[in-house]
Amino acid sequence: MVCSLPSPPPLSSSSQVDHADPSHTALHAFNALWDAHFAADCLLVYSTGRSHALYEQLRREVPALRPPCALVCSVGTEIFFEASDAEPVPDAAWCAALDVGGWDRGKVEAAAAGAAPELTLQPPSEQRPHKVSFHCALPRDAASGVLARLTTALEGAGLATTVIYSGGADVDVLPAGASKGKGLSFLLSQIADAVGPPTDGVLVCGDSGNDVELFEVDGVRGVVVANAHEELRAWAQGHAGERVFEAGERCSAGIAQALRHFGLV
Repeated sequence: MVCSLPSPPPLSSSSQVDHADPSHTALHAFNALWDAHFAADCLLVYSTGRSHALYEQLRREVPALRPPCALVCSVGTEIFFEASDAEPVPDAAWCAALDVGGWDRGKVEAAAAGAAPELTLQPPSEQRPHKVSFHCALPRDAASGVLARLTTALEGAGLATTVIYSGGADVDVLPAGASKGKGLSFLLSQIADAVGPPTDGVLVCGDSGNDVELFEVDGVRGVVVANAHEELRAWAQGHAGERVFEAGERCSAGIAQALRHFGLV
């Protein structure tokens, strides 16, 4: 998920639910920290690999997860703004941007079926207009060969796509213009056009390989929480520096730790 920080049009992004903590102690503590230091002049944004349907399911299961001002979901392929509509609709401008370049779900599925039969489609809720999601049950080393074949087949079909491997099992194929990072960049450009850029910057928070592009957005600082998957940890170790902090705490507790590390509280 993502985070951003205090600014006059401050943008900030999300906390993470610790499923190993049924009392959600760390999440409640993060909420208190947010209310005390950031709620008045920051925006909370969530960026998640989940579909909107699975995000809503999580919110019902964890009432302490407060609503964000914006939700970037389905691995950056859909953006929703907090509204009172009974049936939320993804941002039309972002959807239109992803159609540029000739995205074709049918061709993606056909290329995968021919070149990488080891991949199985995820449930229908995770198949979105601009995302084809697979499950890969192979060990990480074997999966790399499958991903290479898939990428070659997609290129051979004339498709401009991004292939993201995360969690040691999930494979998402997106339009080349889509990702969590590109979704965040789109939001930041909208905020800059409306009220100027966030003055104290943006903090991004992640735990999975599909979060890597969040950390690569120009000017952001990032925290890799202690429960992060191997692929994000490996990326962080290769990009250690003042902009990337590896937390010693899990989920929301790790985000709170990063806020203190960067001197924001």
